[in-house]
Amino acid sequence: DRGRVITFSEDGRPLMMFGTHTDITELKRAEEKLIETNQVLEQAIAHASEMAERAEVANLAKSDFLANMSHEIRTPMNGVIGMTDLLLDTELSGTQRRYAETVRASGESLLSLINDILDLSKLEADKIQFEELEFDLHAVLDETTDALALRAYGKGLDFVCATSPAVPDLLLGDPGRLRQVLVNLVGNAVKFTTRGDIVLRTSLVSESVTEVCIRVSVRDSGIGISAEKQGLLFAKFAQADASTTRQYGGTGLGLAISKQLVERMGGEIGVVSEVGQGAEFWFTARLGKPACQPQGAERSPHGVCGARVLVGDRSATACEALCDQLKAWGARTEEVPDGTAAVAALHRARDGGDPFWTAILDLQMPGMDGAALALALAAAAGGTREGTRLVQLVLLGEQRSAWQVAPVEPAALLTKPVRRSDLAACLSATLPVHPMGHPASVAGHHPVPASPGAAARILLAEDNDTNQQVAVGILEKLGLRADVVGNGAEAVAALAARLYDLVLMDVQMPEMDGMEALRRIRDPQSAVRNHAVPVIAMTAHALLGDQERYLEEGMDDYISKPFSLDTLAAVLNRWLPEQAMVAGAPSSVVAGGADCGVVEGLEWPVLDCARMMQRMGGDEELAQSVVAVFLEDTPRQMEILREYLAATDPEGAERQAHAIKGAAASVGGEALRAVAFVMERATRNGDLELAKASMQDLDTQFGHLRQSLEQCAWDTAGVGGELRNED
Repeated sequence: DRGRVITFSEDGRPLMMFGTHTDITELKRAEEKLIETNQVLEQAIAHASEMAERAEVANLAKSDFLANMSHEIRTPMNGVIGMTDLLLDTELSGTQRRYAETVRASGESLLSLINDILDLSKLEADKIQFEELEFDLHAVLDETTDALALRAYGKGLDFVCATSPAVPDLLLGDPGRLRQVLVNLVGNAVKFTTRGDIVLRTSLVSESVTEVCIRVSVRDSGIGISAEKQGLLFAKFAQADASTTRQYGGTGLGLAISKQLVERMGGEIGVVSEVGQGAEFWFTARLGKPACQPQGAERSPHGVCGARVLVGDRSATACEALCDQLKAWGARTEEVPDGTAAVAALHRARDGGDPFWTAILDLQMPGMDGAALALALAAAAGGTREGTRLVQLVLLGEQRSAWQVAPVEPAALLTKPVRRSDLAACLSATLPVHPMGHPASVAGHHPVPASPGAAARILLAEDNDTNQQVAVGILEKLGLRADVVGNGAEAVAALAARLYDLVLMDVQMPEMDGMEALRRIRDPQSAVRNHAVPVIAMTAHALLGDQERYLEEGMDDYISKPFSLDTLAAVLNRWLPEQAMVAGAPSSVVAGGADCGVVEGLEWPVLDCARMMQRMGGDEELAQSVVAVFLEDTPRQMEILREYLAATDPEGAERQAHAIKGAAASVGGEALRAVAFVMERATRNGDLELAKASMQDLDTQFGHLRQSLEQCAWDTAGVGGELRNED
């Protein structure tokens, strides 16, 4: 800066000047340096931007490469695991089996790692697609947690799944990605917990006309995580510390993947934990709402509203979750913490004139051991099916030995963690139709499905091997499973051991016939677990009045042997729970098979292939299998018949002729069936001489049938006609 002052004389002439002067040389040099530095910085920024762009391109290329490589590696890994599974199904020595199992376990571990890398790479490359599907959230939660619950129970942990009734049933989103996050969080909880419990809780955060926000949390009582290490959990390839990987395994990718998936669903993810105090991982997700949701009565099982229900579980959280759901359905509930309180509550309610309709209880509660509690509960509940219905909570695979000493069996079993659909089905089956004091009759109840939402479980009581093969084969074609017993006593024992949806009962069997077995099943004091199970009579009797007689004596329905696939399907659909009904069965088919009796004096074909194939549903493989069993078993059955006749035992001979008649009809052996019918009727009328005289005809017709079956061409041309008896 410069400044000056001039002094003037009186006449105005300048006399002197005062001033200052600043040297700005250094300032100018600094200014030039600053300009130069700015230019360098601009160049550096431009270079950095260029490098960042190159890094981004390289990163995308790397993710693309990893995604492609992971996919390429998965293909041969699936082959390794698949072939190892096939190898394990063959005959191996002990050492070979251990080696093969080690290969399979190692392959599955490697495949899990590859899947994590593939998902992470796809997320980074923005190649993961999210579907927009309508799905049942409760079903997704149930299906996801079943296998994980088994792992938890295997470690001695309690597992509770609690879903708020406020959460809508149907949502729009990607159930597969939601399931992926659930599996990771629950799987980690099981991995890092050695004692205590794991609680999966789902609640509603907010709801609008078109969208909901749900919150899912997984709380465990495991090792916990320090505050300073919680920030690392959602980073890629990170775990709390190196010892975690050594002790528990894993890659550290699961939570990083879950974080990105949750963010793509419009939510957040986090954790609350202290070392040694367990951890609670939580996430939120925004999901769409379909236009239609089940409301009111559609969501509530019939008969629950107003019902009084006692609930007791060793887990207070599980007890609370059950009561919340029951209250949402309109039930009046009471919780008890232990066995002593449960017995006291039952007595108190009964003495007060407002007994519980149903008691849902875990026998492993504190206060009493299982056997003592079973006896006390049976007494407090009234000791009969007319008292409070007892429903036992059990773990998968848990035995019911405690009830073997009690005078009354539980009305049903509920598997933990309790599915909402299972709870609804159980209550519908066990709750009385009318308030307590006016109980519905046993015949008014519908059975608890042995496997709700899955294929029905059928009990087949049939003593003849051929007929067993036919029935099981047809049931399998209908997508149903069947357990097979050989007489009525075995049927009663099977029904005491487990729940069945329906019983197919042959009327004539050794040791205990079908009608006596039915009386045992309906007896409320018997050990059978579901006295109201539908029982369908199967018989080769086709005389007028047979059907009415069987229905009068307590059978629910009747089917005549031999029966076709459509005939059996129609009968099953009248009695199976709705979710287990079989497809492809015309509802108009009337019960009863194609057997309309045997009319004497007519010429019967040795083999009616077309009729046999109709009964097998056109399945050649099933037909060949049934024929093989028939040819192997019938000579033994005929020998037994010959022994009964020699021993002058008309009842045994009638039963055996009846069995041969049914087996012959199953394979289309009409001429053999006609002779067996004559012998059956003769023994029933006490005419053993006629029966003995017919034995030669029986041998002859079986010989003809054997020859015809062995020569039968198993193709569409070979099954279209019939071979007539030339004798």
